[in-house]
Amino acid sequence: MYNFKYETHLHTSEVSDCATCSGAEQVRIYKELGYSGIIVTDHFFNGNTCVPRNLPWEERVNRFFKGYENAYQEGKKIGLSVFFGWEESFMGTDFLVYGLDKDWLLKHQDILSWDIPEHYKRIHADGGYFVHAHPFREASYINEIKLFPEYEDAIEICNASHKDPKFNIHAARYALLHNKPVTGGSDAHHADSKHGGMYFDHKLMNIQDFIISVENREGIEMIE
Repeated sequence: MYNFKYETHLHTSEVSDCATCSGAEQVRIYKELGYSGIIVTDHFFNGNTCVPRNLPWEERVNRFFKGYENAYQEGKKIGLSVFFGWEESFMGTDFLVYGLDKDWLLKHQDILSWDIPEHYKRIHADGGYFVHAHPFREASYINEIKLFPEYEDAIEICNASHKDPKFNIHAARYALLHNKPVTGGSDAHHADSKHGGMYFDHKLMNIQDFIISVENREGIEMIE
């Protein structure tokens, strides 16, 4: 039975400039909705972050973790698993990164100089997972749709924030064409965001368990 429900794509107001819910508020919302856990994926420094760009690297990274850390502490209080990831942006092409931590980011101050192939190579080599988020989204800030099947571990084919279902349909066909594992998430920024995520038939113990489960195609993506 697929009784364990997880959010895989979520933003907090501590870090993502476009979000209005704090990490703790997101945890309470998802607990009320019956989720087993969430993955906080705030916008990184090459995206819509509210972390000042003129700070020393260590301070920037420490601030970047505030949304996740606040969510984690609230999750411990009320019984919701909270894992860490982040969302990178490349002129409208976005990727979700899972499986790496604060120490890794502190050691890679040059990350903002990497292009997409270099990101994939370096992240994948260190046990991380590189997922193309909402690959067919159309928006004013996206000049063109760019696809990188050779530099993606998995494809987000179910994004609950899409009002037009064609974006998810195109993503699902793209993943099938290239035989890629898939994910689903809400891309939630606000209390009234439409929610989604993935069902699993087992409890995820950590972010590596999530990666393994996705890679083994054990989850079912969904929108509520």
